[in-house]
Amino acid sequence: MIRWRTTPAAGLLLLFASGCTSVARPPGIDSALARFVATAHELGGRIGVVVAEAGSGAVLASVAADEGFTPASNQKLLTAVVALQTLGPAATLRTELRGTGEVHDGELSGDLILRGFGDPTLGLPVGGDPRLSGLAAAVRSMGVQRIAGEVRGDGSWFGDERFGRGWEWDDLNERYAAPFGGLCCGGNVEWVVCADGSRREVPVSDPAAVAAATFAEVLRSSGVAVADGDVESADGERLVVAMTSPPLAELLPRLLGDSDNLYAEQLWRTAARTATGDGSSASAEAHAKAVLAQFGVDTKGMVLADGSGLSRLDLVRPAQMVALLLALHGSPLLPPVIAALPQGGVNGTLRERFTDGPACGRVFAKTGTLTRVTALSGYLLRPNGEPLVFSVLWNDFLCDDATAQRAVDAFVQELASWAGW
Repeated sequence: MIRWRTTPAAGLLLLFASGCTSVARPPGIDSALARFVATAHELGGRIGVVVAEAGSGAVLASVAADEGFTPASNQKLLTAVVALQTLGPAATLRTELRGTGEVHDGELSGDLILRGFGDPTLGLPVGGDPRLSGLAAAVRSMGVQRIAGEVRGDGSWFGDERFGRGWEWDDLNERYAAPFGGLCCGGNVEWVVCADGSRREVPVSDPAAVAAATFAEVLRSSGVAVADGDVESADGERLVVAMTSPPLAELLPRLLGDSDNLYAEQLWRTAARTATGDGSSASAEAHAKAVLAQFGVDTKGMVLADGSGLSRLDLVRPAQMVALLLALHGSPLLPPVIAALPQGGVNGTLRERFTDGPACGRVFAKTGTLTRVTALSGYLLRPNGEPLVFSVLWNDFLCDDATAQRAVDAFVQELASWAGW
């Protein structure tokens, strides 16, 4: 059984009891790292590692700490911190329903406009989001039985971009590469029937249009007719009703634990748009570097092409990742990050990893996987004292992903044994 408490000084979560069995301690981290590096050399590619103590910040072991690596979804650690620091854990993301025209004899003479401000949760779960029904109820409460115009979607808040810089073309028809935008609905994916008769989810081409069409269907199902007429209104728009997402802290498990790319892109750009008025990729990168610098991270050499890590253009050094994790250790942002990170053998993308051994239940870390890329960065608890902080970034290996992950996990298991488990 694992129990936690929070220290008053730093808000650090410490492990006090566990049912896992302790094992003999190896002679040192250096030997564990040497074995890992030798394995990685056999499997090919470049590897960067840093292991440090969370309390003192002392680096216990490292290799290629200052070389740039493609981080894959380790990028989402940066996104989470940037969003939390910019917006705050309690922040919510707004969606507005606005209207044109007047209501006469049950008819709205103009249009309804659904305008988004970055919320990735609208329409999720698909067919089960009560907020859409709530919007329809608000329309009916105005006495509207028929809309003479259209239901339109406005997703322009971030600008014109829909895909991250450096996203590969053969990813763009996969559900994990859904386009982002100010207005989203249903994860910006839809079910299609393939030529062989099977069904699969694919990205939608226009998230705002899909959101509008979805809401129009909800309106019709609630008894409000939508004529889709071409009407003009001279009185401008007015707010009908607004709704919000769950608090940011409640979105982080989907971002970090499940490694959701759409959540990452939405939060990455919402932070930049809120802080600077510009939600573009370039603005998001500049804003992120400014926030990371506030945490004492030297951003020299960083390339932050997107918020999800799907881009092959991203470059992060293991030393930079560890610097951020060390800074979080003394920050009030640590509890929501720890609560959202995958826990080895327990949940998220580490559910099927570290299911036994000394690291079982004791490693809280962000995974990262692209073709020929694996990454793992986070915290490893110790029975006494502050946790270890580590980052492992491995690019261009020649083996399959599973083999590379097993090598990384074996190294972390050795770290856990060294820590005293």
